[in-house]
Amino acid sequence: MTVVLRRAALVFAVLALCLFRGGLNSVWAEDGQEFLTDALTLPWYEPLATPFNGYFHTVARVCFAVIALFPVSWAAALNASFAAVLTALLAVAVWAAARDRLGAGAALVVGGSAAVPIGYVPNTLAQLQFPLVYAGLWMLLWSPRHRGARAVAVTLPALAVLNSILGLLLVPVALLRLARRRDDALWRAVALLPGAALQLMPLLAGGSRRDVGERPDLDPVSVAGTYLRWGLPRSFLGDAWLAPPVADPLGHRALVLLGLAVPAAFVVAALLGWTRPQWRLAALLAGFGLLAGAFQLAVHGAPEGRYLVLITLPNIAAAVALALPADAVDGRVGAVPFVALATLVTVVCVANLRPGGYAEGLPRWDATVAAARAQCHAEPRLRRVTVHTAQWPVLGWEAVLPCDRLR
Repeated sequence: MTVVLRRAALVFAVLALCLFRGGLNSVWAEDGQEFLTDALTLPWYEPLATPFNGYFHTVARVCFAVIALFPVSWAAALNASFAAVLTALLAVAVWAAARDRLGAGAALVVGGSAAVPIGYVPNTLAQLQFPLVYAGLWMLLWSPRHRGARAVAVTLPALAVLNSILGLLLVPVALLRLARRRDDALWRAVALLPGAALQLMPLLAGGSRRDVGERPDLDPVSVAGTYLRWGLPRSFLGDAWLAPPVADPLGHRALVLLGLAVPAAFVVAALLGWTRPQWRLAALLAGFGLLAGAFQLAVHGAPEGRYLVLITLPNIAAAVALALPADAVDGRVGAVPFVALATLVTVVCVANLRPGGYAEGLPRWDATVAAARAQCHAEPRLRRVTVHTAQWPVLGWEAVLPCDRLR
């Protein structure tokens, strides 16, 4: 019973942190224009077969099918609440997997960073794909003993692939597990097949396409340079101190170099025997961060804050795997590297946690719905109202609200 209470307290603490990030009275771009609009105007099953920007968002679509059952005025708060609850549960799953692989103290750093995740991604269902893929990665690295935990470890990666084309990044991890283990690795790999087919077959057949701001960069030198200048330094120093505009180019360059020096320092500490490194796990996590970064940068063609989630979180976890405390004997420095890393991650998380920052300037959802309701009452023959959910006309995101849901 005590264990259950501790885990419940952990879930609620993470949930509070997720809700603290704000957005309870605004609707994020894709959430309004694509998911909410389709959930309100189409039969419940049709949105599940509707791609957006080249891939399917099954988990987000299911959540919005539930949100559509409630009054339209609740949509913004329900979106944020659903996203916060799911992110909290995913962070706890990451914590559980990391605890078994790295120990309790290291798991707090890995799971805690997964709960934010470092302020990069808005607390919305459209952006849930990033923490979901990261949780799926840890599930593929986990070998729990209990049947319920094993079911979660198989289900989460499958959901990650069903919800995002980024979930395909989990396929090589599943194949590596299959090559090394003889437990349930086959079932874990097979569970990814439905999502992989859903994401790839329409794209390859021309039934869906990517067309929202995509200008691919297929130059490996360019992608590698962006990863080293942008992705890796921000993994350890965050975006708040490195984001443009750059007032001091020399200071900015120094911060970039510091961000590159941090992981190098933990590699050196591990090589000198100052820590108890798990080299294989660290290499896999860092490799996943590099793969995710290269894939996102190549496909989109430019860095975006939300893409840092699948770069930063694996890199932090890789550093944790290198910095595990060693006994303070024979010249070793004990827990000093790990404490230094945990302190750095905490400071960076706090510095990058901008409550409601992404919602600043967005239209208030309660006022938006009230205006749409008034328009529907004023024009009895009106069937639908189009409302703007972003700073108009700078951004063109809008949602369609049926009048029969407002009168």
